[in-house]
Amino acid sequence: MTQEASTELKILKAAEDIFIRDGIDGARMQEIADTAGINKAMLHYYFRSKKLLFERVFAEKAKYFFPEVSSIFQTDNSMVEKLEVFIEKYILFMNENPFIPFFIISTVNKRGNDGFIEKLPFKEAIAQNFIKSYADDLKLGRVPELDPMQLLLSVLGMCIFPYLSRPILMHNFGADEEVFEDLMLARIDELKRYIRKILIVD
Repeated sequence: MTQEASTELKILKAAEDIFIRDGIDGARMQEIADTAGINKAMLHYYFRSKKLLFERVFAEKAKYFFPEVSSIFQTDNSMVEKLEVFIEKYILFMNENPFIPFFIISTVNKRGNDGFIEKLPFKEAIAQNFIKSYADDLKLGRVPELDPMQLLLSVLGMCIFPYLSRPILMHNFGADEEVFEDLMLARIDELKRYIRKILIVD
């Protein structure tokens, strides 16, 4: 790796930590430079403005907000199997990156009109493929007749909500980070059982 590439990675890592913690409005370029171990002039050489740096960090995080979902819903597996894979991959990823949901959602709520919503792969990667997968399984008689968008909202909510409310849950459950992570790992099987119960046709 060249020194220039290494410096850029240090900047992006420092910016990611600070943007996730403070958002774009609260973040300071001087703190990002200090954290990356460079001076502010060097930071501006790589990224001319805080907005450009934020957009780069957001784009990188947005790619992983719905990890590998496009490929999951394009397989020949049943809808139940696809959702089980999605739930497991999503929760495992969120356990490694618990602050990403809040970062993504708070950004699009505040700055959706700046084009940040379009950077999320939701429409193509999830909504369209999800609905098509459900319609295909419905024709085969493998799932009951449900509104696929309501099902999608339920699955996303059950996966994302615990991470959005993580500090509240940890405080009220008396849980530290390790206990919360174990709770979410156990949730994988709980959600799989829920999906099988409502989708498997007798």
